[in-house]
Amino acid sequence: MAVSLKELSKMAEGFEVELSGFDSETVFPVRLSRPSLLRLAADGEIPNTLLAAAGTLFSSNILAANGRDGAGMPDTYRVMERIARASLVSPTLEEIESAGLHLTDQQLIEIYSFSQTGVKPLHSFRKVQADSAADPYGEGLPEKAE
Repeated sequence: MAVSLKELSKMAEGFEVELSGFDSETVFPVRLSRPSLLRLAADGEIPNTLLAAAGTLFSSNILAANGRDGAGMPDTYRVMERIARASLVSPTLEEIESAGLHLTDQQLIEIYSFSQTGVKPLHSFRKVQADSAADPYGEGLPEKAE
């Protein structure tokens, strides 16, 4: 499917996404763009000291970047924070921090996932459990335990 120039311009404005909230009861609506990790590195947005962590994060996953002993966690956080800074269109990371908040680990992971794969995988973070009455496997079970 071909994308028109108008659609490309719209994509440049970012995508409306719901991240996990700052508590378990809410969601956090944001507008995200999809920056290139490779471009961030090439433009110096990811300093040389973090390139190894960024490379592992890009080629493997978060667990590999952290290392088995967790020694890579500080560098992984710094890379993910830079990705979040580049991804957040509205509100910006600066606006969030000026409100006295810091992104949660879950939000950072969701932003990183979005930056690499788009919005579709984020739906796995939002699975809503279906009503058990609609579950065909529950048919024939008594309503109350005896």
